[in-house]
Amino acid sequence: MTTTDIAPRRTARPKLRKIALPAEHGSWGFTLEPIALGLLSAPTWGGAGLAVAAFFVFLLRWPLKIARSPQRSTQSARQRLARRIVLLYALIIGAALLFTLPRTGLAPLWPLLIAAPFGLLFLFFDHQNQTRTLLAEWVGPIAFGAAASVIALAGGWQPWPAVALWAALIARAIPAVLFVRARIRLDKGRESGTLMALAAHLGGLVAVGLLVQRGLLSTWALPIFVLLLARAAWGLSPWRRPVPIKVIGIAELLWGALTVLALGLG
Repeated sequence: MTTTDIAPRRTARPKLRKIALPAEHGSWGFTLEPIALGLLSAPTWGGAGLAVAAFFVFLLRWPLKIARSPQRSTQSARQRLARRIVLLYALIIGAALLFTLPRTGLAPLWPLLIAAPFGLLFLFFDHQNQTRTLLAEWVGPIAFGAAASVIALAGGWQPWPAVALWAALIARAIPAVLFVRARIRLDKGRESGTLMALAAHLGGLVAVGLLVQRGLLSTWALPIFVLLLARAAWGLSPWRRPVPIKVIGIAELLWGALTVLALGLG
C-alpha cells in the first residue's frame, strides 16, 4: 500500500465566483440595461440607491437557489458559502433601501406591482429549472425592466414617460431573445423561427415609433431600433457568417448598451 492510498482525500473548495454570480451570461444584459437607462435618464441619489438594491436582488437569486438545493454531503461546503453570500446580499439590499426610501418614499415603487406577476412566473420557471424556455426568457426581462421606470420616477419623472422607458426595453428584449434563438438554430442547421424574430423586431420598431410620436420617447430611439431590425435581417439572412454563441452574446450586450445610450441621452 502506497502513501497515496492512505492519504485522506481533500474536498475541493467551492469557487466563490460560481456561487456569488449568476451562471446565465445573457441575463446580465437584460438586468444592467434598465438600471443603466434609469440612472442615465434621471440621475439622483435616490435612484442610485434603488439601482444598487435592484442589482443585488438580481444577484441574490443564484446563491439563494444553491443554498436551497437538496442537501448532499458533497454540497455542504458549497451551500454554507451560498448562505453567507445570501446574507451579505440581503444586508446590502436592506442598506440600499434604508438609504433610498427616506429620500424617495414609496410612491416611485408602483411599477413593481405590475412587474410582480412576471417576476413570480420567472421564479416558477427557475424553481423548475426551465429558465431557458422561451416564456421564461421573456418574462424575466419584462419584470426587471420595471427598474428603469422606478428609478426615473424617483428622479421626478412623470408616470407615462417613465413607463415609456420600460416599454422601450420590452420592445428591445423580446425581439432580441427571438433573434438569438433563431440565429443559434440557423447556425446549427435547424428550423429557426426567422419570420417570428423579424416580425417581433418590426413590431418593436412600430411600438417605439408610436411612443416617439406621442412625445414619450426622444426621436433618438427610432434610429437604434431601425438598426436593430437591420441587424436581425442581416444576421438571419443566407449571407450571414456563422459565429460562436459567445460572439453572439457579446454582440447583444453591445447592442443593448447602444440602445440604452440612445434612449438615455435622447
